[in-house]
Amino acid sequence: MEVCGHTPVWEGQRVERTNARGRHTYVLAFKRWIVEQAQRPGMSVAGLALSNQVNANQLRRWVQLHGKANAGPSAAATLLPVTIVARTAPAAPERPPAVAVEIEVAGAIVRVPDGATATTLRMVLTCLRGTAP
Repeated sequence: MEVCGHTPVWEGQRVERTNARGRHTYVLAFKRWIVEQAQRPGMSVAGLALSNQVNANQLRRWVQLHGKANAGPSAAATLLPVTIVARTAPAAPERPPAVAVEIEVAGAIVRVPDGATATTLRMVLTCLRGTAP
């Protein structure tokens, strides 16, 4: 294979053995080297695999497995500084008063808010009797 000037090529033994189905078992030092090369910025994984007579999908798999093997608990759990500040209770949102009684008379609706006293309700009813047709 022709050597490309910017794609590194392994000079040593690549394949440790080949099984009866033609599948290769690669030398561990070669696998480590090619994964290291593939992780370099700007490196074409497909070009590197082609130059080193490895299937590009196989090389991507090795890179993926290498990343998982090196991602220990310290990489997954990064602790951030935390500051605890006492906060005041949030202000209650402005909402209309709850309606306890709603009366419709002659097309008009009279709403008496929740918490109205008996005196207030009596006054409302007296006024409505006087205006009802």
